[in-house]
Amino acid sequence: MTRRIQELRDGLFANIPGICPERVVLFTNSMKNSEGQPIVKRRARSLYDVLDAMTIFVRDEELIVGNQASSVRAAPVFPEYSTDWIVSEFRGEPYHFAQRPCDQFTYTEEAKAQILETIDYWRNKTLFNSIWSQLPEQARVAWEINAIDDTWCAAAGLGNVLPDHEWVLKEGLNGFIARARKRLDELDLTEPGTISQYWFLQAVIIANEAVINFARRFADRLAELAEQTSDTKRKQELLTMSENCRQVPANPAKTFWQAIQTVWFIQLILQIETNGHAVSLGRFDQYLWPYYKNDIDSGVITHEFALELVESFFIKANEINKLRSWPDSEYFPGYHLAENLAIGGQTADGKDAVNELTHIVLDATAEMGLTKPSVSLKWFEGTPDAFMHRALGVVQQHKGGQPALYSDPSVMRILDKMGIAKEDLYTWAPVGCIEASVPGKWDFAAKGSWLNLAKVFEITLNNGTDPATGATLLPGDGDLTTFTSAEQIIKAYKRQLRYYMGLQVIVEHISDEMHILHDQNAFRSSLVHDCIERGKSLIEGGARYTADGGPTAGAVTVGDSLAAIHYALFDKKLLTPEQLIQAMHSDFEDENTSPTGPEIRQMLINKVPKFGNDDDYADKWTVEIDEFLGSTYQKEFKSSRYGKGPVPASFALSLSSVTGNVAFGKSVGALPNGRKAGAPVNNGVSPANGSEQHGPTAVINSEAKLPSIWFQKGSIFNMRLSADALTNEEGRNRVLALVKTHFKNNQYHIQFNVLDNETLVEAQEKPEEYRDLMVRIAGYSAFFTPLNRELQNDVIERMKFEMKK
Repeated sequence: MTRRIQELRDGLFANIPGICPERVVLFTNSMKNSEGQPIVKRRARSLYDVLDAMTIFVRDEELIVGNQASSVRAAPVFPEYSTDWIVSEFRGEPYHFAQRPCDQFTYTEEAKAQILETIDYWRNKTLFNSIWSQLPEQARVAWEINAIDDTWCAAAGLGNVLPDHEWVLKEGLNGFIARARKRLDELDLTEPGTISQYWFLQAVIIANEAVINFARRFADRLAELAEQTSDTKRKQELLTMSENCRQVPANPAKTFWQAIQTVWFIQLILQIETNGHAVSLGRFDQYLWPYYKNDIDSGVITHEFALELVESFFIKANEINKLRSWPDSEYFPGYHLAENLAIGGQTADGKDAVNELTHIVLDATAEMGLTKPSVSLKWFEGTPDAFMHRALGVVQQHKGGQPALYSDPSVMRILDKMGIAKEDLYTWAPVGCIEASVPGKWDFAAKGSWLNLAKVFEITLNNGTDPATGATLLPGDGDLTTFTSAEQIIKAYKRQLRYYMGLQVIVEHISDEMHILHDQNAFRSSLVHDCIERGKSLIEGGARYTADGGPTAGAVTVGDSLAAIHYALFDKKLLTPEQLIQAMHSDFEDENTSPTGPEIRQMLINKVPKFGNDDDYADKWTVEIDEFLGSTYQKEFKSSRYGKGPVPASFALSLSSVTGNVAFGKSVGALPNGRKAGAPVNNGVSPANGSEQHGPTAVINSEAKLPSIWFQKGSIFNMRLSADALTNEEGRNRVLALVKTHFKNNQYHIQFNVLDNETLVEAQEKPEEYRDLMVRIAGYSAFFTPLNRELQNDVIERMKFEMKK
């Protein structure tokens, strides 16, 4: 990388991120002034006021401009969503922000005083307060016992949005304003329902003008800096950047530099408008390709400068941040934002879409060694092997699992079954951690309560009662002393699952209604097709496509537990129900039984077949659970936008547990697969840690049995390779063969960590020597040493495969 890029990169990590008070003050003052007006107009005006008055700055030597807060990596505060935790953490409950186990933030006493004084206005007015106050008692209890959890949507803005960047680049925001004005002119306000459209379209104009004004502020600042510098080269850069900001995003981009600046402004503003994370970038190498090619062909830029611009974009992606409550940070650690960027895939006529810009993105990924953006590669049968070898080489260099690999045909198959138009199938891109979306046509690629599958299973085994709290929401069908077969247990489990899935949906419908009342956002809505035409925000049903569904965690853990019950109690009769119950109640530590608790645990771990070893005896249980979840979500539940325009407006299965497998595991007692109380459940569709005993091919064969047709929200599959697995052509050939087999089996995704245990353990002991060490956690990468010890251990305990002949 160039000296410029190296210095900008180094500056990212010079300090612990801070908490910036600017937005909370500016936003709150604006909202006070607009009380009584429609929420969509209030929020549009507040966006204008924030962007018009917040601090802007230009870092030395940077080529792309636009900041989210008053300093690099500082996080703004969004009081409209939730505030109680802010007050608590300023008191050190459960931690002071700067003393958290991970995701620390610093602040000045002045900033603390400003924030606390300002958020007093939001007492009993936040989105979370409104949602919680309207929940049925059963839903509250399910949330409190950690069977479901909707904090990420109920206490924050909605994210997982993918705008149509190509559309913005071609038309500019003035084009969107013109479209909104045209629709306003067409409205007959005497017709019922048009007044809300009238308000929305007015808000679209205000919000887009806010962004244009923000860019002009940078144009003026850059011109001032150009006047002040005596460095001829830098003066010209600053003047060009000023010209760029006057041209875009107001008008169509003319150059590659302007196009990248446009994309950054859009990405940035969407994360100032709300704090919903996982705002993603779509097919970056496709929509920017015409601008790159034109500039290269005409000699406007060189390949080297294009790389520097892309790397500058990567720097900017790492400058933004999100302040979460500590409980929410346990689900999304590592300063997680999940800004997904897709490359590769195919063209409209089914040809390979890889181009020179694709390779530049790979070069930037390898050179920069950053966690964001999260680079994802779309593979199909026409993707050249040589390119895949290059991509696997980047995985080796990056260390943090980038690029992650996706099967284009498999995802297109899923979307086709859901009724997505044929012409839109090839355009799909991953959003956030892993979810499939259609750029500029889908509202929220993921949204909804989490579901703790292991907790529901524990409840099932205890006659419908949560053993930790004594809570009973749905009376059960028995316990281990009364069930007579594993088939009887899974039937009872499905009954409980259906009940808790219903509570998930109820919570999400209430959350949606409250977001309509408190959190309509015109800017992001205007960048998605049909919102302006319908006069509706995304949450009201303005988009073309929608499907809800929050993450689930622990399907494989439950499947392995069913296999253990079937094997040890009913098939081989190695244990009595009473022995297994006592062993689990004592967390496998009772030394006074025969066999002892530890002996029972070793029996369950070592003798019972487990998912991931190509053994139908074990695999069939996980397959049945996933089939039930996927088919039930899509066939029995509807999104709140059903009948309002978008399709299919169903729910869909997410097997992307992010790091919820660690957080959810804390509330689940010991299970029949030998897992101890409080330990993580399995991550995504990956086998439980340590259970893979027959190598990577067996794991791939087990994965092949999963009913991926239901996985629109994604299925995270982690595989850890030895540090040298991808260092030579032979190793890459073996890994590529595994990837192809996995994808030809219609599976969704695979990602690799390429690190040895020795390195990870040493990094735990000497974190100061491993500041740049990255790992793939779930659907995103994070620096290893700042993570809390539980999550570090979860990564270390994942099975490592040697890619031998």
